Amino acid sequence: MQKTPKKAFLFADKKLGIGLGHMSRTKALANLLEQNHYQAKILDCIFLESFKESCDLMSIDSYTLPIDSYYQATSLARVCIFFDDTLRLPYPKGILLNASLGADLQSYKNKYPNHTLWIGKGYTLLQKPFLQLLNTPHKLHKTIKNIMVTLGGADILGLTKWLCEELYTFNPNFQIHYIHKDKHLFKKAKGYSNLNATQMANLFSQMDLCICACGQTLSESIACKVPTLGLEVAINQRANLIGYANCIESIKEVWTLDKEALKTQLLQSIIRFKDLSYRELLVKRGFLLFCENTQWKEGFKALKTLLE
Repeated sequence: MQKTPKKAFLFADKKLGIGLGHMSRTKALANLLEQNHYQAKILDCIFLESFKESCDLMSIDSYTLPIDSYYQATSLARVCIFFDDTLRLPYPKGILLNASLGADLQSYKNKYPNHTLWIGKGYTLLQKPFLQLLNTPHKLHKTIKNIMVTLGGADILGLTKWLCEELYTFNPNFQIHYIHKDKHLFKKAKGYSNLNATQMANLFSQMDLCICACGQTLSESIACKVPTLGLEVAINQRANLIGYANCIESIKEVWTLDKEALKTQLLQSIIRFKDLSYRELLVKRGFLLFCENTQWKEGFKALKTLLE
């Protein structure tokens, strides 16, 4: 007899352009839930306040919702999963999920001793198209030609256009691509917006180099086996940067740098990336890191116990 699927509602920040990473990792969680016999539906966090439907599981991925919203979730769901990147709130009872490789488990144990913790290495979240590319052989080109620039839905430091300009000035033969709400930001580059996961993965797979923020896109770029320069554009990206430090080039605390200092570090990384063997080494290290993504099976066993 076929099991009746458990019902799950997943809420994620989507408004104001800030939610690209939230939506991506929430969709990845939805995929995992569906593989484990859940019926998962994703909703924008703006609808949570008026939401009244009971369910087996509810998740929240937000940088903006107040603590009351999390207590509301616990009143509607038998079990809740709360995404957290910065030990942000005194969450009610539930599962805390921080999928950043460099997340400090002990810090979570200290602050949340009574929560179930899905923290750090082993809990990486990737949507299906990125997982498929992770398991597909990929040969790097000898010469860097196609470069992707993507700094998140909000581009909070306003650096996309500047990066495109600097890359073009450094080498006019670069084919520069960028993801931004303004597809006409820089006429010497090709702009994209509103890409779904399949389109994004296909685009990444054509790149020789990716320059991205250190949020969810960093994981996706590495999974696509693209040599990557990660820019830490917000403090909540530190754990991801630390976790992937061995398989990327990175520029830390970009918000503290003036344009000349940032340009110097940018071009130093571009020059190092010219070495094909170095790029191949970084890609190999990234692949091996993802091979350690082994905690989800145990996590879902624990979830099953909580729902019994």
